[in-house]
Amino acid sequence: MATTHRERVLAALNHEEPDRVPIDLGASHETAINISAYRALLDHLGIEPDPEEREAWGNSWLEIAIPNEEVLRRFDADLRGVEVHVSAVDTVRSLDENTVTDGWGIVFRRSHPGAPYMIVESPLQRLDEPTPADVEILTWPEGDDIDDLPAVKKRLQRIRSETDFAASLRLRNVGAFGIAQRLRGFTELLQDLILSPEFGWALHERATAMGCALAEAALREVGDLVDTVSFADDLGVQTQTIMSPELYRAAVKPHHAKLVETIHRHTDARVVMHNCGAIRPLLPDLIDCGVDVINPVQTNAEGMDPDRLKREFGDNLCFWGGIDTQDVLPHGSPSDVAEEVRRRISDLGRGGGYVLAAVHNIQPEVPPENIAAMYETAVAATR
Repeated sequence: MATTHRERVLAALNHEEPDRVPIDLGASHETAINISAYRALLDHLGIEPDPEEREAWGNSWLEIAIPNEEVLRRFDADLRGVEVHVSAVDTVRSLDENTVTDGWGIVFRRSHPGAPYMIVESPLQRLDEPTPADVEILTWPEGDDIDDLPAVKKRLQRIRSETDFAASLRLRNVGAFGIAQRLRGFTELLQDLILSPEFGWALHERATAMGCALAEAALREVGDLVDTVSFADDLGVQTQTIMSPELYRAAVKPHHAKLVETIHRHTDARVVMHNCGAIRPLLPDLIDCGVDVINPVQTNAEGMDPDRLKREFGDNLCFWGGIDTQDVLPHGSPSDVAEEVRRRISDLGRGGGYVLAAVHNIQPEVPPENIAAMYETAVAATR
């Protein structure tokens, strides 16, 4: 039986049923909370905001809050997260109130303050007949370009030596398919995979080389200090996968396999892949790549019935997330949320293999009462 937060997480990820399901709030960008929802939550809990508190993962334009320690302890969250990124790429500068650009020259725009930023211009987007040589137009970060790795190591050492929490490392911008989309454009890249496969392969190969170099550099320093390593690379939408399984296997899977193998080679931590949408047809491939855990388990997407996922893949895959952010959290009552939590613990949590969190970040319209109900119900569900 688990006696510490870390032991609880490790038991679950080892497919053993702990004393209660582990809880994640903000151990990565994908399991965090929108700033406005977070401020409403602080007010609901009667917790004063810390004026020195950093309120966003890396850049304030993301509008994602890092919950403070008082909030995390109030909900008995089991993990603490640290992120690594490359300033040359990830640091953005503002062009106007609703437009920013990053180190690659990708332009992001939102329709109004509070709306999400969308990519509107990419550096490789206007190539009419792309060739592999075009990939080298860009300046690609190297492994030693990680922003302030000593500070990352120091924070992880503190988590390990001064607390009993599990430690999660989030590798930012290492998923080859997502990087390729950003640089080439979503529609253009999907066309490339069919019409210009040599270019598509070269772009993914270069993005993977960058991701592997960054993962290797980070994990050489902190691989023994972390329990999970996460990266993001979405392959699904609400109703289907973004590409056919056959195209995924030919064009993208080898690059995912190389990144995951690199991570596993430098740490004993579990590899968590954030992968939204209706990705059930690709789960056998992701298992084959060495992915240990899938987040966010978008249970209302096509084919993502949690009970079926557990029965079909639960022996080889852990699940992280699962609490619906499209309907139940924003529109349900606290009792609806509590029932959703109990269902997920019942279907995904049986026999271990489940970490409870919202499906992606908690959005601005989610009432604070529902956020509290989610975590309080999970804590109360002790075996």
